[in-house]
Amino acid sequence: MRRELPRAFSTFIREATHLQQLIDSDPYAQFELPPEAKRVVSFLRAPIDTPVRLPIERAGASILAITPSAVLSAYVPSADAPAFMRLLERIFGADITTRTLDTVRKCAWA
Repeated sequence: MRRELPRAFSTFIREATHLQQLIDSDPYAQFELPPEAKRVVSFLRAPIDTPVRLPIERAGASILAITPSAVLSAYVPSADAPAFMRLLERIFGADITTRTLDTVRKCAWA
């Protein structure tokens, strides 16, 4: 990749069955979220070492749950969306990839 592109980036690979299990578990059902809230999954490269006290709420965004392989969060779209991404990176590091649950659903079906 570095030979052909100006920069390299890492990839996160999850089996479609793993993604489908996540979707089927309806992970956001236990949380009261506004209808317009975007449900977001941040995939972790490895489980986190430090315990994180949840929920964390900032500017219409909430980090709701952590599994060994993912962080579940939600936000109401606003101009503060970049702050939410910075919060995720500050807590979980830059080696994460974040997608909406709708995108995860599309990947599982692909």
